[in-house]
Amino acid sequence: MNAFIWLLAIIAIITALIYGVSVIVAAVRVRNLAAATVTAAVLAGMLALTLLVRFAPVSLALGIVVALGSARWLRALTRNASHASEITRLSATHLALLVGSFMFMVPFAWLLSTSLKADDEQAVFPPVWIPTQHRTTDLLKMKDGKPARLSQATAGDYAGMLVAEIEELPDGKILVKPMINENAVQGMAPPRPMMRSELTKLRHVAPKWDNYSEALAYLPPDTHYGLTFLGNTLFLTLMSVLGTLLASSMVAYSFARLSWPGRNLLFGILLATMMVPGAVTLMPQFLIFRSLGWIDTLKPLWVPAFFGSAFNIFMLRQFFLSIPGELEDAAKIDGCGPFGVYWRVMLPQVKPALAAIAIMAVMGAWNNFQGPLIYLSSSEHMPLAYGLQLYQQQHGGEPGLLMAASTMVVMPIILLFFFTQRYFIEGVSLTGLGGR
Repeated sequence: MNAFIWLLAIIAIITALIYGVSVIVAAVRVRNLAAATVTAAVLAGMLALTLLVRFAPVSLALGIVVALGSARWLRALTRNASHASEITRLSATHLALLVGSFMFMVPFAWLLSTSLKADDEQAVFPPVWIPTQHRTTDLLKMKDGKPARLSQATAGDYAGMLVAEIEELPDGKILVKPMINENAVQGMAPPRPMMRSELTKLRHVAPKWDNYSEALAYLPPDTHYGLTFLGNTLFLTLMSVLGTLLASSMVAYSFARLSWPGRNLLFGILLATMMVPGAVTLMPQFLIFRSLGWIDTLKPLWVPAFFGSAFNIFMLRQFFLSIPGELEDAAKIDGCGPFGVYWRVMLPQVKPALAAIAIMAVMGAWNNFQGPLIYLSSSEHMPLAYGLQLYQQQHGGEPGLLMAASTMVVMPIILLFFFTQRYFIEGVSLTGLGGR
């Protein structure tokens, strides 16, 4: 019964949030800042009470009251019921998108947070989101020459005192030296061993950037600290993008604008290849590349891009079909041949589609793991995706280093999509509108 009441309470709170956000939007539109401020305060109070009280009937009653009050206030701030319904629908859509975006951002935020944590924060519960480090003092040094770490003694003769950890003993105890404060050492008090359970570490907010340099330092020297992996990936990405754009656009232009026998039949066969699973052609492709002597080379990973892609050809063909024929006729009158029309007239008209295909090709080549796994065996030919897998096998027990390496691999592709998402969305959306 309690679970059912909680379900109703959650539904009521979500409804109250939707109507509350709608009131804020409507109030801002009519420049009623007081109403927007009061509504925001009510929503914040509702969420705070729900989290603090954690009693289902109270949360249910609170959600119903706020939802009914917000709905009534929304009706007073809008012109009519239709206007209020439109604002509510838009607010619900944006809230759903924000929640979905937050859910997708959580793994990435955890990746960044873990890559900046110290080793003693990797496996604690509840998990730590903001990285911290053990506070140190330069007044005392440990045996390895690093600054001594500061802790608070909770038991023994030094209970309640600030101590500096100066040595880790073989029996697991910590040799500590009492301190007056962070800038003064008690010279008369001798160092004493203490159990780790008797010490509370003093921490301060500080990301551990050393994880990134250490992650690179652990890479094999013959890879020049990962530069070999990066160079191979950049080469494969560049060749894959060039091959995909050139081959797919030329074939698509032929299917869309040129007349030749069997064109429609071959286009139908091309579309039918999209229904063939990749696993079916995996072995024939491997045998072909082996007979060519391309095993353990980069050629099997970029040469197929120069043979086009059925999906990309179909996408570009739809764009080419939407271009007015008068442009082509004018170019022919000016003396352009088929290739001149393709290069000078058609390609500039399909830039959104070319940008979308280029972005997808970059992402596919950058994240390609199956191809290198099948065709490559030597480290000097491995791309970043395969190198990261080998790194995981060797340093899977060091989450900080592994997450730092993963961040360095995925960050370029995330930045690329972040700065080019407008072209990607434009190209895909225009495809569904006939290229207009």
